[in-house]
Amino acid sequence: MKVVVVGGGYGGTEVIRQLMLRGVRNIEIELISNRTHFENIIIGTEIISEKMKGEELKYGLKELSTYWNFALTNGNVENIDLNEKKVKVDNKEKDYDILVIATGSQPNFFNVGGANLAFTAYSLQSFKTMNEKLRQLNLENPNIVIAGAGFVGLEVAAETLDLFKTINKKVNVTLVEKMNSVIPAYNNESAKKIAFEHFTSKGVKIILGKGVKQIEKEKLILDDGRNIETDLTIWTAGITSSKVASKTVGAEIYRGYISVDESLLIKGKEDSFAIGDLSHVKIHEKEAMKMAGEALEQAKTVAKNIRLIANGEKPSISHIINYPTDFPKVLLSLGQGKAMLIFGPQYVSIGATEYFLKRRIDVDEIMGRFPQ
Repeated sequence: MKVVVVGGGYGGTEVIRQLMLRGVRNIEIELISNRTHFENIIIGTEIISEKMKGEELKYGLKELSTYWNFALTNGNVENIDLNEKKVKVDNKEKDYDILVIATGSQPNFFNVGGANLAFTAYSLQSFKTMNEKLRQLNLENPNIVIAGAGFVGLEVAAETLDLFKTINKKVNVTLVEKMNSVIPAYNNESAKKIAFEHFTSKGVKIILGKGVKQIEKEKLILDDGRNIETDLTIWTAGITSSKVASKTVGAEIYRGYISVDESLLIKGKEDSFAIGDLSHVKIHEKEAMKMAGEALEQAKTVAKNIRLIANGEKPSISHIINYPTDFPKVLLSLGQGKAMLIFGPQYVSIGATEYFLKRRIDVDEIMGRFPQ
């Protein structure tokens, strides 16, 4: 029985690890990835401040394939046909018995003009480039504008401030957020208030309720016509499903994401799963957040169901959403060795202990999944 996993990120690598840990036999696994390395981008913002190096946050998929005994194909998926059970990669077709699509997401620019002038916060290389560009700004007090005041936007702001503190230079940081609060996706009003006050106390200017209409080389034009001067623009204002979703024939699509059932099977299919940021997971009125932690948990559910299929049984295990949108569980770095823990709609705490916990989970546990 051949299992094809598309995507070498959190969910894709974890499915293979879980199959190996569970001792699933009589299966042949192939991983298809457009990257040569797994990248741990959830802590990647710390490359900006030079607390982390990119090499510490990546793992070679070729090396992993040797340890875990799976075939690796590096290439770009052109098309997936769920009806014909074929994946087309760089003009070559691959058959499968069981498919797992875990290709994640990509930045969403919402059709904003001049988006190519902004730096995106979405790969280890992009964080390294940001660090280099920030260091190259030979200005007395440069203006850094970050579009998006969600989780990533706030962390980019924190690490930018830490970098300039390290190099003993001043910087003006402005956050622009279309919604009416910072971290708008998190259902915790206290956390939003505390985060807003924390960053404004550090001198960060936060503009709420205003979207970006146009990005130009030295300014941003907001949707109310206002101009914001910028020497470097960073885009963190949202994600959308990877392009693979729209290239998957036979998949039911919800707002650009692949719809799945309670077992994380693509709706209407009995042999094809979709997990992580690419998928729309809604079970018993609970909706899953787009988070690495949730992708890892979804991978466990899929591995259990693949084991059932391999044993000639129905994939009957339902997924329990661990990170629902109405109950946020997140550790947000605030810079200078502190982090904010948000747990549910009410609880929030800040401190060095929270930052230690964040590093433990986001670095030690994520990278510790792989052979050392």
